[in-house]
Amino acid sequence: MDIGLDARCVLAKMFTIDERDIVFMDSRLKNKMKARRFYIYYLWRYKKIKHYHMKRYIKGIHHASSIHHCRLMEKEIDLYKDIKKEFITFMWYADQVEYEKMKIDQVFSMEDLKDVEIDRAYVECKLN
Repeated sequence: MDIGLDARCVLAKMFTIDERDIVFMDSRLKNKMKARRFYIYYLWRYKKIKHYHMKRYIKGIHHASSIHHCRLMEKEIDLYKDIKKEFITFMWYADQVEYEKMKIDQVFSMEDLKDVEIDRAYVECKLN
């Protein structure tokens, strides 16, 4: 199974884009960039993909862009409650194993972790 396949599906549904828009660096529209940033951060932080290997998962990305997106994502998660909520919701749907590890490691407060936005469309990714 491809790493991040469920993650791409969930992000595509969350940001109403095609999965293709996540793996190809050919558009800088806001929702596409945000979905791509979530995906890059997820691959780096939770799947332990090195920045210089990110090009295997996202066509046209440079390792410096990967570093930039990860740093920016960490700042946004710390600063903005809505981004944190979106990321936690994404993790809950995309990768239950890593979500449970987040709970055990107390990466986020229990109050934040309970704030998952339930959406039937995201569940479709798990069923396919």
